[in-house]
Amino acid sequence: MAQGKLDKPPYAHNWVRYIYPDFNKTTRELVRFARGMPTTSYAAAVPIIRDRVLMRLERETALNAAKTTGRKNSREIVTEYVEAFYGYDESRQYSGKPCFDEVIEPFRIGKGIVVPVKPLVTIVESGRLVPIFSVGWASMPLNLWQRRLLATVMEDAVFSLMDFRDSPGEFLCFPRKNDGSGKLIREPLIWKRGDFDLLSKEELRDCLEMYRSALEAAKRTIADDAVRGKEPKKQYEDPHPRLF
Repeated sequence: MAQGKLDKPPYAHNWVRYIYPDFNKTTRELVRFARGMPTTSYAAAVPIIRDRVLMRLERETALNAAKTTGRKNSREIVTEYVEAFYGYDESRQYSGKPCFDEVIEPFRIGKGIVVPVKPLVTIVESGRLVPIFSVGWASMPLNLWQRRLLATVMEDAVFSLMDFRDSPGEFLCFPRKNDGSGKLIREPLIWKRGDFDLLSKEELRDCLEMYRSALEAAKRTIADDAVRGKEPKKQYEDPHPRLF
């Protein structure tokens, strides 16, 4: 089962969390990913936030849905995420017309290996398509190199398409921050297309070659441990629950 997870990479914003320029670290993170299982999920927030963007769903209705749907152990963080999004949208005021029902584009790594890239929603603003990527992470797990990698993946999979070549695109998350009094609040962390330098062709090629090697090494580690009957370490509890 663990090896099977490695054959189906998660959505791009989660996939890049396990990728580093270093082969050994990437291998270790892939093993952790394969053996782990997130204990909470932001999935219930997706339709709520989408309805806010597309249909201007009222805050009270949205928060009631966040508190009563989805996994019981995830409702608190889902509510945090929804509240933070609404707070941001009070100034941002998403008002574009809805476009595609769902956009999922492939980022191809190698034969049979595809990372899906999925905006939360795509709207039309000022005559241009705007894919909006949003995740509910309570902390930002990506370093600068990983953010560059994610921007490169989005560029290749989505923004290279004819309809999206002139699109600004937005990526939103709302990590917790101490407000100075000891209280943790969610603050918007926003970037747009062009905010990070993309990996060069050579950097991306080296990254993907390293990833494919690390992937095989991770599979060997899992298989070898199974043969030896070695008990894996305590199941990894993912501190950054998945949105999808």
